[in-house]
Amino acid sequence: MSSPWSGRTRALTVALAWVAALGAATVVGMTAVNAIGSGIVGAGQEPLSQSEVDARLSAFPATTRTSDPPPTPSSTPAPTTTTPAVEPTVVNSRGGSVIARCDGDQVRIVSTTPAQGFQSRAESGHDHPSIRFTSGRARVEVRLRCVDGVPRPEIRNG
Repeated sequence: MSSPWSGRTRALTVALAWVAALGAATVVGMTAVNAIGSGIVGAGQEPLSQSEVDARLSAFPATTRTSDPPPTPSSTPAPTTTTPAVEPTVVNSRGGSVIARCDGDQVRIVSTTPAQGFQSRAESGHDHPSIRFTSGRARVEVRLRCVDGVPRPEIRNG
């Protein structure tokens, strides 16, 4: 014959085990959330300021371009022309950023980075290159021209 407490004891033991498991799961979950929030799994990368971008761009070594003409039968070597490198210019708009440089009087797009929620597309058909950033109905067009060897933007918001 069994004791009347054995059924109650078993039910109490099951209830306590369930509460202990619930508490352990809560502690593990909160520890994981805290670890993510405090950076234990790695700090996120902060966006760079304009001065930090300029400093990083200026750290790249200057490159030069040389063009050698085809060999000639003469004994005098052909002169080598060197074009000085032009530092890229960063153009920021609400639609994104464009990095460009001038090669002579021609603008060369180095890269584009759309702002969050925007997409970029190079536009052709203009005298000068332009980048169009779009997000829903928002449009930002960045047209570039070389002025004294430096890309100068014309930014149109629409």
